[in-house]
Amino acid sequence: MPAYLTPEWFSAADSALRADATLRTASLNSTLILQQTVRCDDETITWHIRLENGSVSLHVGAAENPTVAFSCDRSIADAIHIGLISAQAAFMSGNLQLGGDVSALISNGELFAGLGDALAALR
Repeated sequence: MPAYLTPEWFSAADSALRADATLRTASLNSTLILQQTVRCDDETITWHIRLENGSVSLHVGAAENPTVAFSCDRSIADAIHIGLISAQAAFMSGNLQLGGDVSALISNGELFAGLGDALAALR
């Protein structure tokens, strides 16, 4: 399994998302762009996941107009990634910041849950 947030991880994550039939079906009538920014000591890593009319893909770099944007430091991102804390707990403690259309998280809960399932093999 590739190390988290390496080019190899991003490639494997993109492949896993594109291959997930459940996500593709769930996104048939949706357009969501989810952006994640992780602050590291010497760099900032940003990527986004695009769920659009039955297509799902991951892209390194910032999205032009993300629906929802998440931001945290590397230690929190790592803890969420390996399951030590949930994204919800990180948000409630102030360690994960949200921006954009936060109501989209609620109205598209099935899609967000599906992302975790599709990427489970990369944890």
